[in-house]
Amino acid sequence: PGPYNPFIIVSAHSGIKTGEDGPTHADPQPLQLIQENFPKGSCITLTPWDPQELWPLMTAALERRPAVISPFVTRPNEKVVDRKALCLAPASDAANGVYKLYASTKEHPDGVVVLQGSEVANAFVNKALPLLKEDGLEVDVYYIASAELFDLLPEEQQAATFPEAAASHAMGITGFTLPTLYRWVTSTYGREHSLYPFLKGHFLGSGKAEAVVAEAGLDGESQYRAIRDYVTGPKEGRIKDGELMTHFH
Repeated sequence: PGPYNPFIIVSAHSGIKTGEDGPTHADPQPLQLIQENFPKGSCITLTPWDPQELWPLMTAALERRPAVISPFVTRPNEKVVDRKALCLAPASDAANGVYKLYASTKEHPDGVVVLQGSEVANAFVNKALPLLKEDGLEVDVYYIASAELFDLLPEEQQAATFPEAAASHAMGITGFTLPTLYRWVTSTYGREHSLYPFLKGHFLGSGKAEAVVAEAGLDGESQYRAIRDYVTGPKEGRIKDGELMTHFH
């Protein structure tokens, strides 16, 4: 019986951005092997995108006293962005496991995007988001920082933090495997427009981190094009005017 003395498995500089080490190292599969694969509360995975998120996430995980904590962290040379200047939510929000990273400035957002993984979130914030703004496209953006911490929230808080309507309309972008998006992206249309490392049907090659991310189609410009296509797709497959906000209310 708990509470346990947590054993910490550091999944260091994990994911496809470690391209110089080749496919055996730059592998998106490990999260799927661990995440939500143990009795509730006994194992907590952490997937911060910004180094600022690591501390509130680790604190929240340690407070829960699970048997295992497994943070998936990127290489240490990521630039730390000015969240306030970019109208992004504070890093402390990551402690809830899921949070709205960016809120559309429109009353009725053009779509919903779910992000998971350091490489994809950095590419989105630094490249895709500015390009979307240039086109006048505004989306609500959620970030998945820990599926298990989210599961440990009260049900009412879960519903308020990530409404079911958001999942039913969202497309996803992950640096991990597609199944890790399934609970956050529930529509066929959203999944068809989602991006993930194995989308092109093969393991990624070895090379500079940016080149491997681009090979996967997860760089900022590729994300921008995918989100634009999702937003402008057939109306029956995406958000009808006002429908998302109605569901939220």
